[in-house]
Amino acid sequence: AVAKNYGCKVAIDDFGSGYSNYYRILTLDVDYIKIDGALIKNIANDKNSRAIVETIANFARKQGYELIAEYVENHEISIILEEMGIKYMQGYFYSKPMEPSRIKF
Repeated sequence: AVAKNYGCKVAIDDFGSGYSNYYRILTLDVDYIKIDGALIKNIANDKNSRAIVETIANFARKQGYELIAEYVENHEISIILEEMGIKYMQGYFYSKPMEPSRIKF
């Protein structure tokens, strides 16, 4: 919580893989949860991925966390995520990775 005293926001990356879990999030004072791309990339065709992401979205909403979805590759995926209430997305659908100096705000 020291970082938050300086006005920093805290995010958990790659949620849904490895050592990330709900208990770990509850023990930290996080602001954002970034959902692992492995769950997102097949969400249009895999009912299990969709169910897991829906569960994460419902949990995040109840806890007041913002969600970020990575690996958004096409419009169909973005629509599914929007319907789940996920506002922040990244992936090739929006842009390929680029040097920071080329980013226009």
